[in-house]
Amino acid sequence: MYSFKDAAGRNLVLRPEGTAGVARMFVEKNLFKAILPKKLYYIGPMFRYEKPQSGRLRQFYQLGVEYFGNTSVSADAEIIALAYDLLQAIKPTEYSVRPIEILSSY
Repeated sequence: MYSFKDAAGRNLVLRPEGTAGVARMFVEKNLFKAILPKKLYYIGPMFRYEKPQSGRLRQFYQLGVEYFGNTSVSADAEIIALAYDLLQAIKPTEYSVRPIEILSSY
């Protein structure tokens, strides 16, 4: 979190991304003791502190999905399918879904 006082002296807090907050809430609210798996999502404005790179803004919107309690490859496939379905629904001008290369450290 970015915490600071604005020009009027008000305390402000800006979130840099969603994953850490969701993971912290999962642990602090003992959701790991509930029935698993647990699927959570977030969407909203996020903020960058550093000077943004070309083409990036200080404020941006992020949508994220977290899937706790299922380590199988089917959980990954479900998240990829969800993202693909979302992209199909909102019809962005350009995107691709492709496999990534796994780099071995050996």
